[in-house]
Amino acid sequence: MLAYTSDQIRAAEQPLLHAQQHPDELMQQAAHAVFQVAGVMAPHGRVLLLVGKGGNGGDALYAGAELAMTGRAVDARLVFGEAQGRAREAFENAGGTVIDQPGDEYSLLIDGVLGIGGAGDLPEEVRRATEGANVLAVDVPSGISADTGVRGKNHLSANVTVTFGGWRLAHGLAPECGTQLLADIGVTGRSLRDELSKVAGTPIYRASGPEREWPEGITQLRPARVRNPEPGFYDDKYTGGVVGIRAGSGTYPGAAILSTAGAVAATPGMVRYAGPQALEVVRAHPEVVATETLEDAGRVQAWVFGPGAGTDEAARRELEWVLSQEVPVLIDADGLTVLEKHQCLREITLKRGVPTVVTPHDGEFQRLSDAAGVGDTDRFHGAIELAETLGCTVVRKGRATIVAHPDGSAEVIDAGNSWAATPGSGDVLAGIIGARMARDGAQDPQRATEGIAASASIHGQAAYLAARSEWGDAQTSASEIARHVRAATARLVR
Repeated sequence: MLAYTSDQIRAAEQPLLHAQQHPDELMQQAAHAVFQVAGVMAPHGRVLLLVGKGGNGGDALYAGAELAMTGRAVDARLVFGEAQGRAREAFENAGGTVIDQPGDEYSLLIDGVLGIGGAGDLPEEVRRATEGANVLAVDVPSGISADTGVRGKNHLSANVTVTFGGWRLAHGLAPECGTQLLADIGVTGRSLRDELSKVAGTPIYRASGPEREWPEGITQLRPARVRNPEPGFYDDKYTGGVVGIRAGSGTYPGAAILSTAGAVAATPGMVRYAGPQALEVVRAHPEVVATETLEDAGRVQAWVFGPGAGTDEAARRELEWVLSQEVPVLIDADGLTVLEKHQCLREITLKRGVPTVVTPHDGEFQRLSDAAGVGDTDRFHGAIELAETLGCTVVRKGRATIVAHPDGSAEVIDAGNSWAATPGSGDVLAGIIGARMARDGAQDPQRATEGIAASASIHGQAAYLAARSEWGDAQTSASEIARHVRAATARLVR
């Protein structure tokens, strides 16, 4: 479940290319995986190949040759007027047809225009040709940067993307990849996966989505591993980690209820609430121990601060108090605005000896980055830079959530759906992460951030389940997402 940069992929391919027993051996193995996936996606009907000049186009042509040899009608359009010579020859010898102007009767389009080194704009007519089509992309959809997920103006979107040896960062960062599949390839007993295992990769996950049977040796991107939350024989309400929640106000009372809902659903341990909505929180969640002030809350193993808590001077004092505690702290929503406005708090964050986590969406991220003096870059590398600058873990929320740590490492979680794009959903996520931080860091606070990718996977899976109905998927809400956290946890543990 690791993703690699384009440079790492190319370097890992080199010893295999040198060990080939005949030209294009590695390319033909990749093409066979494309052929297998194509057969599942569209068992019948005409196939169109969109072919570029390089190895990506060669993969498509060799796959097209296999399809043609099974009796399928296969056309190829050479997008830039030329293609890899041996692959084109094999394609035409197998009965494939190179055409200038494709029709509209295809059951499958195979995108082999640009590979991991190609990004930017495509010809407009190529993009139009794929609108509404059933598209299988080779490596990454054309026009999507493999290393950043950044989209060119005329990029392609795929229903399914199949890649080889190891994942690309775009598979977690760009929803245009659709369902992400991986096949290993190799020569003379050496595989690309083995070569990539010699270098550091980035953990990458997909939190939810339909699964189907794929041919043997082809795997689908999966959620992060979720540890079984069942208490042990000697556990009690304290040993599972106690989380403190400071959220909500007279203006935003729901934030307190949603944050505690996420925490209660995420842990068998104790949840403490401190704030002006103590009575409302207990009415909604009678298992929560609630007080009106931070000082009266009691001992916790992690704090969640910020959802709906306000941004005034009182909020600044409260955040400073929370940061002074020797426990992991998660800062969300209004807390991020307070952190953005006060350099002294950012300096405290930088000097803390225990983990601090900030959970901005893209708008909050931009404001916090501006305050911290972090320059503009893509979502992935920007998150890493902000984490290093603030000395904290940055959870950059979105359909693709990036968990960046201050040591420069990162994780990517594709939610697999966008149903969590609804008010209050982030409050639920803050409660989930905070509760699991308290549990993971109960014995060693430095380990509190190890399970954030799992928490994000649970949230994405809960949103997926919350949107399901007997008639199909439909809109959901933060309260529904919170109600599905337990089911999501059980499903991912299983």
